[in-house]
Amino acid sequence: MGVGVAYCRLKKDSRFKYISVFKNQGALAGEEWPHAHSQLTATIFVPRRIKYELSSAHEWFKDKERCIFCDTVRQEEKQGKRIVDVQGDYYALCPYASRVPYEIWLMHRRHNPSVRAASARIESQAIGRVTGRVLRRLEKVAPAYHLVVHTSPNTKNKKGELAGYWKTLPDDYHWHIEILPIVEKTSKSYSIKEVYFNSELPEQAAANLRALDPNS
Repeated sequence: MGVGVAYCRLKKDSRFKYISVFKNQGALAGEEWPHAHSQLTATIFVPRRIKYELSSAHEWFKDKERCIFCDTVRQEEKQGKRIVDVQGDYYALCPYASRVPYEIWLMHRRHNPSVRAASARIESQAIGRVTGRVLRRLEKVAPAYHLVVHTSPNTKNKKGELAGYWKTLPDDYHWHIEILPIVEKTSKSYSIKEVYFNSELPEQAAANLRALDPNS
């Protein structure tokens, strides 16, 4: 069974609050098997990192009546300094205040809270192409990385700690992919919990990645 099929089936199960899709590449990232693969977990709770995003997006929407992720894409599109690659409406960028050197986010410029709704054939081809080019670039600067899909929680379970988010969730959350390379074996970015030190400016990281040929 493919990851996409398994994701859709688990999304229908109201017992699960969140389904995570991720890829650990390289020994430093805890890769379990040498062949190409992605992994999936379903949990009865929402991971802390996603709860942070939900809370921040919710507060931004209450104040601005706009999606903070959409605002981010528009700002990056306008400035252009942190964009690494573009395929159709998908943007690969080094986010402002990146946590680690060469951190990359993959985002669609049109609003969509869930990755499932973006699974059309043309959309899948576009995200596949830009992701492939980005990862081939990263292989030249980092021996390992974590890739995680950030998407909306399971809306079939509307109880518990996230009950207050459901009214605006379709408007304030925006699915995306986060890639965190592991550049050094003893990186401060990973050794200090929830506090990050990054010596590489995202603008410079994006420029370095743009200069690399993803096809060589």
